[in-house]
Amino acid sequence: MGQIRVAAFLIIAILFFSGVIVFFLDKVGVMQAADYLPFLEEKNLPVISDENYPTEVEKMKFQKWEEKLLEREENLIKQEDELKKNTDSVKEKEIEINEMKKSIEQERKKLAMLTKDWNDRKKKIQDMAEKVSNMPPEKAKEMMVNWTDFDIIEVLRQMDKSAADAGRPSITPYLLTLFDPERRAEITRKMLLPPMEEESSEEEPF
Repeated sequence: MGQIRVAAFLIIAILFFSGVIVFFLDKVGVMQAADYLPFLEEKNLPVISDENYPTEVEKMKFQKWEEKLLEREENLIKQEDELKKNTDSVKEKEIEINEMKKSIEQERKKLAMLTKDWNDRKKKIQDMAEKVSNMPPEKAKEMMVNWTDFDIIEVLRQMDKSAADAGRPSITPYLLTLFDPERRAEITRKMLLPPMEEESSEEEPF
């Protein structure tokens, strides 16, 4: 029994001193303890990365990215402002053009109306000139005495033109002698005015 204890003590002592010698030799670089004692081998521990906590380099990248985005956003705002200004200018121009179109359209309608009135009056003057030419002078004078001076003048001029076209003398000089002297003098004075200076009567003639 005593021999067994001694033997066990010697084995433990040998193992202990062997471990100390191996550890010492590993420290001084003579040998690698892990080659003889595997449990001493260092293992690479897994690196745990947390995406919520980027590195300083990543932070700088994010910062530059954000700055570029802000710059693009500022440029976009400027472009929108310029586009809005141009849009407002275009809208103002469109309104101005539309107003001009309306004005032109009104002028066209007014011109068409005046042209129609002028043509209607011209036709009426021709009809009245023919009617007066075919009436006895006294009857014609009685009808014309209530007309305006310019209505009388236009009819007399049309009568002169129609007589000239037909190659016969006009009776307008004789018709004028039938009016009282003052009215005859006023009509004669106005007939000497250029036709462009005459003003048409605003009242419905005849």
